[in-house]
Amino acid sequence: MRSRVAPWAPPRAQLRLTELESEVSGLGLDAVTRLVDAVLAEHRGRLDEDGVVLYAGTNTMSERARAAHEISMGCRPSMGWPGDKYQTGLDELDVLEVLVPLQVAALMGGAFAEVRLQSATLANLACYSAFTAPGDTIAVPPEGAGGHGARNARAVAGIRGLQVADLPYDAARLDVDHDALPAFLREHRPALVVLGTGLMLFPYDVARVRAACDEVGALVVYDASHVAGLIAGGRFQCPLGEGAHLLTMSTYTSFGGPPGAAVVTRDEELARRVSGAAYPGLTANYDASRLAPLAVVAAEHAAGGSGYADRCLANARALASALDAEGFTVFAADRGWTASHHVAVDATAFGGGDEAARLLAEGGVYLSGIGLPGQAPGEPMRGLRIGTQEVTRRGFPPEAMGAVAALMRRLLIDGHDPARVLRDAVALRHATP
Repeated sequence: MRSRVAPWAPPRAQLRLTELESEVSGLGLDAVTRLVDAVLAEHRGRLDEDGVVLYAGTNTMSERARAAHEISMGCRPSMGWPGDKYQTGLDELDVLEVLVPLQVAALMGGAFAEVRLQSATLANLACYSAFTAPGDTIAVPPEGAGGHGARNARAVAGIRGLQVADLPYDAARLDVDHDALPAFLREHRPALVVLGTGLMLFPYDVARVRAACDEVGALVVYDASHVAGLIAGGRFQCPLGEGAHLLTMSTYTSFGGPPGAAVVTRDEELARRVSGAAYPGLTANYDASRLAPLAVVAAEHAAGGSGYADRCLANARALASALDAEGFTVFAADRGWTASHHVAVDATAFGGGDEAARLLAEGGVYLSGIGLPGQAPGEPMRGLRIGTQEVTRRGFPPEAMGAVAALMRRLLIDGHDPARVLRDAVALRHATP
């Protein structure tokens, strides 16, 4: 059978789609309400209450931030600047539209922040729209180094009509190949050079990239989506202080806020152009209900200083060490595994990253596969990508990382029954504060 929702989806997805379509088609109001209630309850049980969530692209908001999420505010269109809006009656929203950009800019080391965009992909597209013309080239980390697929010529870069060139990459150093970079830039003449990947183990030498880009007039965009929470805590690095012209970020992942994004800069003219790309370029109305919890989360970062970032880093180092002791091949062992909240494991022996992630999920440990630096183009993802930001927010201390690594060993190395491991994973989750 072919899916009616997405007949173009890949074979594995076709199976799931057609199964669900047969279950949900033709439901009336009462049945839909019961189904939605059941879905929400199952989600809360599996991930919020029982799961050991190590997925690098997720987090949970604090109780205080969740309490500030007023859904009805997202139903009120907000178009234009405070004091000059298309609609009337939004004075209370004006307060948030001034407060949040000031907070986010200060936390990320900038002077201006655009916070109306709904995702980091759209934040990057706002930069593409503001600083490139169709036919221009942008340079991005290669997908084999953890580069995000949303930046390639098939995705938002292609929507803008851009050419995409892979930055020269030093897989041994997990950084741009700085020796090859000047010649690359002279050859390709990119309008933008984008740093940041889905696997951020070590900081970039942003100052050296900026110096090379200045020679050809390219702007440096640092995508901090995965490390924004560390930067807010004064850890990992300060991209704007080190020379990046613009910083893009998601507001959840390590930042721990609601879904959404921001673009931050120290340059007024760059900020003005990004603002015009965001509104009216990419948004009219937007989900303004994001702003209140985002304000709370930003205030929590400011009040807590480096505490949350330090706990994420300590958990990552403890988990990497524990995984190594359990017999896993932890990536970048020669460099101490990680300087961030990310850890990578070579999962080749377990059928690759995707297969290993699916088996771990059966035992209550949730994460994802990823390509590892040095992989051949088109090769299946060899790695497991692990993030400690959510378990840290949920109270896991470094001392618990050994138990997490043991769960992973039992599932992937020892071949234990996932149902038995799941019970122990739930017990571990409930044992945390």
